[in-house]
Amino acid sequence: MKKNRIFTVLLVMVLAIALIGCGTTPAAAPKDDAKDAPAEKLTLKLSSTSSKGGALYESGAKFKELVEERSKGAIEVQLFADGQLAKDLDAIDAHQTGAIEMSLPSTAMAQVDPKFGVFDIPFLFKNHAAVQMFSEGDVWKNELQPLFEENGLVGIGFVENGFRQITNNVRPINVPSDLNGIKLRVPQSKLRVAAFQQFGANPITMDFSEVFTALQQGVVDGQENPYVQIEAGKFYEAQKYLSITNHTYTPGYLTASKVWWDGLTQDQRDLLEQAAIDAGTWSRQYGEEAGDTLLKKFEDAGMEVNTADSAAFQAEVAPVIEILKESIDPAFVDMVVEEAKRCNAAS
Repeated sequence: MKKNRIFTVLLVMVLAIALIGCGTTPAAAPKDDAKDAPAEKLTLKLSSTSSKGGALYESGAKFKELVEERSKGAIEVQLFADGQLAKDLDAIDAHQTGAIEMSLPSTAMAQVDPKFGVFDIPFLFKNHAAVQMFSEGDVWKNELQPLFEENGLVGIGFVENGFRQITNNVRPINVPSDLNGIKLRVPQSKLRVAAFQQFGANPITMDFSEVFTALQQGVVDGQENPYVQIEAGKFYEAQKYLSITNHTYTPGYLTASKVWWDGLTQDQRDLLEQAAIDAGTWSRQYGEEAGDTLLKKFEDAGMEVNTADSAAFQAEVAPVIEILKESIDPAFVDMVVEEAKRCNAAS
């Protein structure tokens, strides 16, 4: 990890200790024989930059519910929203020491390993059913999950972030040329920046937790996020236009510190992994079902909603894929694209 983030990691460690104390809390002393002593309680911190209601946060909340229920309270998950514990890359850095046990990064993983940038390819998936099939397939299990371990992490879950839409305060977005000159917040992703440059916008990267203020102050004109993130971040309060583009599906990842993970028992790891898989399946249903309800909420709040010309945007995608192939193995990109096509056809 980059040396210039070492000081930040130390601060995160101090904050984590101040907020929580140790990562595990001993259970009460046995009443009688030592053989009757309960197992030590495991407490883990789960960091998210998403707000309550956002798909990433709600994925974490479901994971917490499943873990605590299935472990009968032997494992406690302490979930932090809005980057309270750390921003995505800082949390990932803190995983190297185990100062933060788990987090829910999304696009930020492309900063850890460029191969995660494949999910920034526009129009890769056509619906949630295709995403679900991909999450159960060999490319995720055999090609993408091992990338976490190569970077001192463990990727135990493929969860919902969602299909992304564009909001702004300048004009409705129907075709790419409507984005000309618009300052659009995007996550820290080389490919997302390239895609919106190709579409004609002026993309500006910043952390999710900073977006609402930037919209209010006019630092950026707009942003692009799934419905649930638009609602969770209250962006509808600061934006006039919402254009339905479904231009990108971005997953989130239930990610663990490898040094912490390696200290768990096999039973604990099995329980956490299955809870992550089940939380991922639940989260995609959550994201899909929330769409219609939230769209009406945005309209009631005064947003002007339009459906963009998807074909016009898709016509601009080929150069973006070629840009991605300049930074990562073209064969890997083609493999992911083919797997997505298979899932789209079968969904």
